[in-house]
Amino acid sequence: MLAVASCQKDANVTNQQDAHRFKAAVARGQNDANVTRHFTVTVENVSTPGTLNTPRLGGIVPLSPGAWAVFNGNDPMFMEGQMADLGTERIAEDGTAGTKDAEMGTLSRVRAHGIFKTAAGPILPGQSAQFSFKAGPGDRLQFETMFVQSNDWFYSFGGKKGLRLFNGNTPVTGDVTSALELYDAGTEADTPPGYGPAQKPVQPTDNFGPTESVVITEATVRHPQFTIPANNAVIKVTITVN
Repeated sequence: MLAVASCQKDANVTNQQDAHRFKAAVARGQNDANVTRHFTVTVENVSTPGTLNTPRLGGIVPLSPGAWAVFNGNDPMFMEGQMADLGTERIAEDGTAGTKDAEMGTLSRVRAHGIFKTAAGPILPGQSAQFSFKAGPGDRLQFETMFVQSNDWFYSFGGKKGLRLFNGNTPVTGDVTSALELYDAGTEADTPPGYGPAQKPVQPTDNFGPTESVVITEATVRHPQFTIPANNAVIKVTITVN
């Protein structure tokens, strides 16, 4: 009986120690084997002919190659209400993600980062691109991809902090499109989506068009006079976890 009681006591102590270590790891935001999960994000273009009322490209809305980052703390990519940096400008105006990805590699709070795209680069209607990473409680996700039929608009997760990847210790999964916002980077003067000589599908070179210096703002707030499709008419983002 004494041996059984001793074993039970030892088991209780071990369980308590394991629980304590788990809670401590979560509090530190460490990505060890006890708290880390493997996430796969799928970015899909769901626009169709006529999504935009423009003859250009039949009214579809291509999405550019995008940059992504997993981080802990402040959003490393951009802040709504502040000026865009060079990396965000290059994505929002020209759909090139290399500068932003390089920026992410210099920040200690960024745990993982990369570029998502199709084999040909842009994500066209019916196509999707994926990226994967490991994350733990406290980590967040942000990305930027260009709304190509614009001067300088991009999709990202809103709320000024990116997308929280865990609710407590439970990973976020499924369709997260509702968390997206379409932003105007404020770096180039705008014409309506699908029109004008300085938008990506028709501009002769990158970094082409009249510049402006305005803080990053939601496109629908900045341009209530434009007809802008709902986010879920252009892009769908889903997360799976294993």
